[in-house]
Amino acid sequence: MVMLALASLAALLALRHLWVNEQLLNAETDQLRTLHKAHAALPLAVADIVGASNNSTRHIAGDLTQTHAFFPSSMAEYSTLRQRLLPNTCNAGICAPNALQPSAAKASYWKTQTTTALAIPATQTPYGDNTAWYWVEIFPQANSSQDNFIYRITVLANGVMPSSTTVLQAVWARTSVTSPTGQWHSWHVLHD
Repeated sequence: MVMLALASLAALLALRHLWVNEQLLNAETDQLRTLHKAHAALPLAVADIVGASNNSTRHIAGDLTQTHAFFPSSMAEYSTLRQRLLPNTCNAGICAPNALQPSAAKASYWKTQTTTALAIPATQTPYGDNTAWYWVEIFPQANSSQDNFIYRITVLANGVMPSSTTVLQAVWARTSVTSPTGQWHSWHVLHD
């Protein structure tokens, strides 16, 4: 009888160990899936910057009566964009901050800013609507004689589990002012 009780206890401990490992594996899998989703959003943001999408208003400043956010192609348009975005610094995923903000290097900052982001539609992500967003911060390129910009792209992706969220930030610059190609300069996952 003692041997049967010990064998039952060992079996229960083994089942509990398997259950804990399964939960850990599910959490790790969801976090990895979320990271992949964030990486997959980076090319979508670049396509938006260079104008590969069909939304032409995102690349035309328009006249003084318009209030939409757009990707500037000159310093004059950049000034217009900054005026339109006041008092906020972002609208529809396009941002023109005054300077680098220390809070923008923390994941919690971006988690509270989803209303100013561009949501990635369900057709672009396998996990449905409202599971990934991105922002493109536009900065004039220092020491440049041309109207050239550097873009800091921040992607927030939510996983299936409530605790799995990835905030990925990358820096991209065009090869030239009107070039559809560019170069990645850095990227990293943000934490708090």
